[in-house]
Amino acid sequence: MRGRVLAVAEASAPGLVAGDDGRRYAYGLTDLRSAAPRAGEAVDFQVEPGSGDSARPIGTARDLYLIPGVVPAFAEAPTHPVALHGAPKPDWTRFYLSPNGRVTLGDYWLYGFLVLFAVNLLLGWIPVFGQIASLVAAWAGIALATKRCHDVNRSGWWSWLPIVPLVAGLAAVPLALSNAGDAAVAVVVVSSLLALIAGAWLFFAVLIRQGDPGDNRFGPPPPRIKP
Repeated sequence: MRGRVLAVAEASAPGLVAGDDGRRYAYGLTDLRSAAPRAGEAVDFQVEPGSGDSARPIGTARDLYLIPGVVPAFAEAPTHPVALHGAPKPDWTRFYLSPNGRVTLGDYWLYGFLVLFAVNLLLGWIPVFGQIASLVAAWAGIALATKRCHDVNRSGWWSWLPIVPLVAGLAAVPLALSNAGDAAVAVVVVSSLLALIAGAWLFFAVLIRQGDPGDNRFGPPPPRIKP
């Protein structure tokens, strides 16, 4: 059977192949019979007897060969631990800290926004530790927003759009408070308005929008997290 690699096999986790039959198959490093394929590349493989029926969500691929000369279907795909007989296991470190790949709309709000909001609420007031937790949560928020951009086929740099005018406005606040003139006040006001407009655009165009149903330039559709 032929298919395309969704997740590359590693020493600590199996890889994942999308077969031409519409099903997914796991494989390990010992199943490779050619050079290791990259995400998106076409492969030929044998289905392990008994693992290709509909009763098993993910089958097992054996004797996997790379098909040379076939252009990868996408440039990058998320790698994650794979359960051989079920859905991919959640990799929480990658989910929160890596800006690569995609994240679904529901997972972003349930496991991303709400969890980070709770972390800041519960830990932000603790001296030193709270500041460290807030910094980690801030980076996690940026990483998750980047993956939300990827899910709707936009560059992750769009997630920074509200931050640029916000930083400019905050930098001008001390000047405005020191009576440096109307120019500093104008910078604060204009920057705040631009940050508000950019934030509204990001919210409606990215954060609450359903992701692309199929593959895009950032990889295949991300699986829903099932803890």
